[in-house]
Amino acid sequence: MVTARLDKIVKQLSLDTLRTEIDAIDDEIHNLLMTRTELVTKIGKLKQRAGNHTFSLRPAREAAIMRRLAAQHKGPFPLSALIKIWRELLSGTVRVQTPFSVAVCDGDDPVSYRGLVRDQFSGALVKSFSRPEEATAEVDSGTSAVAVVPLPARNSAEFWWTELAFGKHQSLKIIGLLPFLQTTASELDPVEAFSIAAVHPEPSGKDVSLAVLEYNREAFDCNLIDAQPSCRLLSQLNQNNGEIGKTKKAMILVSIEGFLDQPGDVLSLLPPSLETIVTRVAIIGCYPKQLSPSDIPETS
Repeated sequence: MVTARLDKIVKQLSLDTLRTEIDAIDDEIHNLLMTRTELVTKIGKLKQRAGNHTFSLRPAREAAIMRRLAAQHKGPFPLSALIKIWRELLSGTVRVQTPFSVAVCDGDDPVSYRGLVRDQFSGALVKSFSRPEEATAEVDSGTSAVAVVPLPARNSAEFWWTELAFGKHQSLKIIGLLPFLQTTASELDPVEAFSIAAVHPEPSGKDVSLAVLEYNREAFDCNLIDAQPSCRLLSQLNQNNGEIGKTKKAMILVSIEGFLDQPGDVLSLLPPSLETIVTRVAIIGCYPKQLSPSDIPETS
């Protein structure tokens, strides 16, 4: 009886000691978070003094931070939870420098697309739109800082991405593919979206570039794009779409492995037979590759 009581007291003392250590760790984390925020604030002030008043979002740097954390992560704590914590942290520090809002095209699935926005840009004011071009126009006007739009279908009447290439929204770039942490193979139809902003893309080390090719539709074989190991056809503009459908020109949106920022870089990756058929090329963005479950280190 006495022994059992002593064991209970010792166990309680051990639990209390461990909980005290956890509380101390929480305090240390919070102190470091406040120190980090002070440094971010100083960076923002230095930028302003140098005349740099641009949006402080840097997707490439954010991706590099999370890849580094994923590479060194170990133990039973879920990496997906770690990524969510850091997304909250990164989004919060962006808002410290530049309060911003997000225009999301969420017409067909508001819950899923707003979930992507919440996970990527936590705390930002969210405005809903039914069409992608409405969301991009909101950003181009300066009313919102980021647009989030569904990925265009391969054969589609959607044309918003042509406006980023040769139209009225050329100042905007696709800067992200959401979510950053790729969904598992068990999810049959994961919801993904592009994020768009007036931000010049930077290389993160593992990137995908997006280019729009205008071509003579009578002589172009889109299968030649899919045949290139580093290229993938994402969308082909419907030939009956408005004024573009009345011309002999058509456009496709392609993704290309690697960071590209010059149209000539795109042409160099195409077969020589296409160089005379493609009439215009525009790079409309580059995003960091998603963090794949295969990138997560195994823990014993």
